[in-house]
Amino acid sequence: MSLWAKSSLGPGRAVSCQSCGKRISTHWIGIFAAVPAFLGGFAFLKAESTALGIACVVAGVVAMALIQTFLVPLMKAP
Repeated sequence: MSLWAKSSLGPGRAVSCQSCGKRISTHWIGIFAAVPAFLGGFAFLKAESTALGIACVVAGVVAMALIQTFLVPLMKAP
């Protein structure tokens, strides 16, 4: 599975494994991977400049994708 494909998975989205063909998803704990993106959005609302706010959102989304890709485990889909 490519890193891009894994970073776009979530507890509510399942795909077929390329190796075995079974349906896989991420663990429910992956919901918390979105916290950096929410914090980036909050920082955007509080930022004094638009550029700084946009940088916070981008950093939050990148952090979310990295957490989802490298820390959230895959599991058999229900």
